[in-house]
Amino acid sequence: MIEQKSMARPTGALLACGVLAGPLYIAVTAVQALTRAGFDLSQHRYNLLTTGDLGWIHRTNMVVTGVLMVLFAVGVGRMLRQGRGARWAPRLLGLFGLAYLVGGLFPADAVIGFPLGTLTESTTWHGIVNAASRGVSSLLLIAASLLIARWFTSRGRRNWTWFSWAAVPMSLGAFALLVVVGADTSTTYVAFLVPGILMWVWVTAVAAYLYRLGEQQTAVAGPVRQGVPA
Repeated sequence: MIEQKSMARPTGALLACGVLAGPLYIAVTAVQALTRAGFDLSQHRYNLLTTGDLGWIHRTNMVVTGVLMVLFAVGVGRMLRQGRGARWAPRLLGLFGLAYLVGGLFPADAVIGFPLGTLTESTTWHGIVNAASRGVSSLLLIAASLLIARWFTSRGRRNWTWFSWAAVPMSLGAFALLVVVGADTSTTYVAFLVPGILMWVWVTAVAAYLYRLGEQQTAVAGPVRQGVPA
């Protein structure tokens, strides 16, 4: 029993990284968005918080979040040992984390008005990398959520399947539709709040679910190892 619990601790710690990643990212981003001079939620993308003298705060936020997601992906791989999506879901989650990490290493390009006092715009290689990391991360998370939805389906967890679909691909798809139909900038930027929060709610919820599942498996395995019916 002791051996089983000691084996479960590293996996539990990895899954806990997924529980922490979303709340940390949202909290730090919200504080920055609401307090940085010149930043307008209806006019500016969140990656612009990586620019300027205080840009290091959001860059650090993205790097830490990316590292937490990579660690979480390792934990997911240990839990999803078999079933539909078990192989590629953790890999895609890991790549999602790497995309966030890259976005934190390279600052976005400044725009007129932000950081405060910016009068001209320019396009740089690091700004292009930052912007690309945003789009790539969304696609990776959509793919990972679909595979994890398949894994939930294989376990008969239909509610989790629908939650996975609604929170990530459907919400991000609805946002993409707004962009395609040509909604004005203020509408799209504010509208992104919904899928932006939902996707992290999904990550946190899945991490918590897998953590509890690991705890249950450990509790059952202990008595079995000692020859006691579970």
